[in-house]
Amino acid sequence: MTQSSIQQLFSQSSQTRKLQDTIAQKFPANAEKNQNTDHAIILKGLTGSSLSFVFSDIFQHSDRPFLLIFNDKEEAAYYLNDLEQIIGEKDVLFYPGSYRRPYQIEETDNANVLLRAEVLNRINSRKKPAVIVTYPDALFEKVVTRRELEKNTLKVKLNDTLSLDFLNEVLFEYKFKRVDFVTEL
Repeated sequence: MTQSSIQQLFSQSSQTRKLQDTIAQKFPANAEKNQNTDHAIILKGLTGSSLSFVFSDIFQHSDRPFLLIFNDKEEAAYYLNDLEQIIGEKDVLFYPGSYRRPYQIEETDNANVLLRAEVLNRINSRKKPAVIVTYPDALFEKVVTRRELEKNTLKVKLNDTLSLDFLNEVLFEYKFKRVDFVTEL
């Protein structure tokens, strides 16, 4: 059996259709942002990659972003891999914790910081919705507010001309340090 035939079986399932309808009713696309949404949808009985096939079908028939929170980093990574294979890497984003070791908070993992920034940028840009895969430890870390981020962002476009003095001043204002070679973020 091929991946596309398995996808088709899940897509034609009455349970998947019912779940799609429930999500559309409880979370309509034209709902106000500040509306109280205290609805929960619990899926049971799905094993292995079946959960990934259900999510991929629902996501592909929706114009809403999805936030999938798994129990821990390992479970999130498992489903991330599944969803990337089914949906595609550009529409599935991983939101990891930024720290390497649980008891050494000062040591950030630069690759994870970059992944977190990519997810936040995608949300902020309001591009095509994405599936965001994460776990509770990653969500507990504080994130800068949109207002603070916009206030401390310098947008440069192709063919813009900037003076070196201006660029230096902005970077120093943003607390960058002048070094000969960048070794960390």
